[in-house]
Amino acid sequence: MAEKWLRKAYTDLRVAEKLFEIGEEPWVIVFHAQQAVEKALKAYLVLHNKRFGKTHNLSRLIDLCSEIDQEFQQLHELDVDELYPLAIEARYPDTGIEITMEEAKEAIEKARTAISFITRKITLKSPKES
Repeated sequence: MAEKWLRKAYTDLRVAEKLFEIGEEPWVIVFHAQQAVEKALKAYLVLHNKRFGKTHNLSRLIDLCSEIDQEFQQLHELDVDELYPLAIEARYPDTGIEITMEEAKEAIEKARTAISFITRKITLKSPKES
C-alpha cells in the first residue's frame, strides 16, 4: 500500500512540474506540490502502520513521521509544511492570496526535496515497498 501512495505522490509532483512548464496558474501548481508531499508522507506512515486519520495538514503528518524517525523534523526546518496553508487558501478566490510563479517554483523545489528524502527513508525501511 505504501508503494501506491508513493506512486501517486510522484504523479502529483510530475503534474506540478508540467503545469509550471506550460505556465499554468501558480495556485494549481502549489496545490499539486502540496498533494505530492502529503501522499509521500502518508506512504511512510502506511509503511510503518501509523494511523493518520483524515488530514491534509503537512505539519501534523510530519510530526507523526517524526514519532517514528526524528530526522523528519528536517522537513519543518525546510518549511515544507508551509505548502499546506498556501495550497489550501489559494484555491479559493475570496482569500486575497495571490501566489507568484516564483512561489510555485519554490513549492516544486520543496516537494522534490521532501519526496526524495521520504523515498530514501522508505527504501531504507523496506526495498520491496519502494
